[in-house]
Amino acid sequence: MTPSINALRSFEATARLGSVTKAAAELCVTPSAVSHQIRKLEEAVGHPLIAFSNTGADLTEWGALLQPGLADGFLRIRDAVSLLSHREHITTLTLALRSLFGAKWLAPRLPRFWEANPNIALRLHYLLETDDYRSSTADMMIEWHTTAPRGVDSICLMPGFLTPVCSPRLLEAGVEPGNPVSLTQQVLLHEKQGDVWQDWLSIAGIPNVVPRKAMFLDDGVMRLQACIAGKGVDISVPDFLATEFATGQLVIPFPNIRLEGYYFAILPDPSAKKLRSFRKWLANELAQP
Repeated sequence: MTPSINALRSFEATARLGSVTKAAAELCVTPSAVSHQIRKLEEAVGHPLIAFSNTGADLTEWGALLQPGLADGFLRIRDAVSLLSHREHITTLTLALRSLFGAKWLAPRLPRFWEANPNIALRLHYLLETDDYRSSTADMMIEWHTTAPRGVDSICLMPGFLTPVCSPRLLEAGVEPGNPVSLTQQVLLHEKQGDVWQDWLSIAGIPNVVPRKAMFLDDGVMRLQACIAGKGVDISVPDFLATEFATGQLVIPFPNIRLEGYYFAILPDPSAKKLRSFRKWLANELAQP
């Protein structure tokens, strides 16, 4: 026999408040109705749950076993109902961005955003090779470009030059600092076919170089981990990798050869009210040293 929800509520309230009278007041019923529901619950489980005395209502050993689970369950129900009642005050903001930018720049700053904007729920969508931000349903996309993207409204957020980075162990395996031609014997880690590697190689003066092998990983965080593990040479934004340089996990073999670029916020609807708080917060964060 499955106990009724009324019986469970009556027991939980009485156990929590220590009084049938107080439980009845909370549940908007009579004390006799609460007592009746508790008796029905005791019959259903086959054990006495509450011992009543002049000092109040005390849990039996069986009641003490049942009470924590019910208390947690009803608390979750109350929280869920409260969330629904406040849902109209919550704004969901969807951001599309590359995983490396999200992990290295945005994530460490998010606690400050949540503290300042408790009524905004951020939904992060990581852009991958196959994504086209022009058809994205995100409220804002953050993407790296050498120049402002055409055909969309955008705001330049910050500079972020690219240059190769690698594990120090690759310096022993043939990567010669200051000599980009040495990359011909290395595995180059790519995001996609025809990505920024070719642009950097052109700047380095070796546009026709053919590396030993190319590995394609469209997730920037995965490429970073492969690079740290010595699986190849990645091209990345050094400003995001201070920890990896400080701990000796990565080095910059060609510090003077840089592909200049910028991170842009791409806005499908620049006038959207839901973006105002995030854009203001973003501007404040970017103004910090």
